[in-house]
Amino acid sequence: MHYKIKKQWFFMLLMIITSFSSHAHQPDLSTAVLSKTDTGKFILQITSSLSAFEGEIDYLYSKAAYKTPEDFKELVTNHFNKNVFFIVNERDTLKFGKPLIILGHESKLIVEVLNIPKDIDAFYFKNTMFKDMPHNQMAMIMLVDGFPKAQYVLENTNEQTIQLQLEKGTWIAVEKTGLVIKKYSLIFFFLMLLMTPWFYVNYTDKKYFKI
Repeated sequence: MHYKIKKQWFFMLLMIITSFSSHAHQPDLSTAVLSKTDTGKFILQITSSLSAFEGEIDYLYSKAAYKTPEDFKELVTNHFNKNVFFIVNERDTLKFGKPLIILGHESKLIVEVLNIPKDIDAFYFKNTMFKDMPHNQMAMIMLVDGFPKAQYVLENTNEQTIQLQLEKGTWIAVEKTGLVIKKYSLIFFFLMLLMTPWFYVNYTDKKYFKI
């Protein structure tokens, strides 16, 4: 059974990689895959085109900020540390090891995710590494037991975040408080617009009655 699950994950991952490779020339597309090795280590791999990494680094630091590939990798590492956040169970902020960066037409950042607890019922992931690129999208998939198995997309419309809660064995998307407030504020605003004629008629009727 365990082998069957691993086999399914392998084919799923192969499909994602194949899909990404077919769009590798598009710098606005990237992937993030969380997996677990046979030795029990949790690995996060972020894959995108080299032009996507270069675009962000050049935009934030300028081309003059690096002269060698090692200089560039150091800037990518700093950028990763500032823009990737992983929180589980609403309280455990996970840490990362030292990233391994492989540069090429299809570039990768591979890093170990540390101190992941055994039981997880809430999941928050934020990756703003490519937020400055127009129309950017990052496909996120987790090939780990107990984690959500669906594929999620991080983009500017959801602030590059995934926030999920485990309810009765099913992972449910959590609506952000800010978005909830915004949504209900809009509803209240439109209700007030609809009620404006009623307030006006009611006011004029009272005024006429007093006269």
